[in-house]
Amino acid sequence: MVEMTRVLVAYDISDDRKRLRVAEWLLAKGFSRIQRSLYVARGGVALARDVKRFVERAIDPETDVVHILVLSDIEWSKRIVVGTSDADRDAIHIA
Repeated sequence: MVEMTRVLVAYDISDDRKRLRVAEWLLAKGFSRIQRSLYVARGGVALARDVKRFVERAIDPETDVVHILVLSDIEWSKRIVVGTSDADRDAIHIA
């Protein structure tokens, strides 16, 4: 059985234009926005490296930060979501 993975990207980018550029690029690459600065897509290390290469050119490392995580489906399934979100239909929800 092939293990599926997801790439999670979280950012804190101070410049509005840079932030919009990164957001639009992530959406164009197939990421879903699950919060204002949090995106997820099916993919693995290759996709994570693509994101890294792009954001290294797009952000100012002195003022901005981007976290890129590769998560197995098992790890993803253990997340806990408080509240509602269409992107999190398969999560454990706590009311």
